[in-house]
Amino acid sequence: MILGDTEIWIAVAVGALGTFMWRVLGVAVETRVRQDSPLFIWIGCVAYAMVAGLMARVLLMPGGDMAPDSMAWRFTAFLVGLAAWYWRGKSVPTGLAAGVGTYALFVATGTA
Repeated sequence: MILGDTEIWIAVAVGALGTFMWRVLGVAVETRVRQDSPLFIWIGCVAYAMVAGLMARVLLMPGGDMAPDSMAWRFTAFLVGLAAWYWRGKSVPTGLAAGVGTYALFVATGTA
């Protein structure tokens, strides 16, 4: 089925409405949310747990193009990223760039 211009614009409008609805709701309630509330702390813990689970999955059981690569590559890149993150005051962009850059270097050079 080929969509016409009208259907595409309707899909864009519905997607934008769904996105902006949550943003407006967030702005409306942000003054009522305490960062030290038990619910907010729980949400933060769940978010950290999800990130940790994803990192463990990528490190230990990768899929796709990472599957045939050496675990030593993945583990070393993880440690370099972790060290950079810690060294730069827990800066996520720095840790991410260091880890991805290290892994990319391993893949590009083909070293083990």
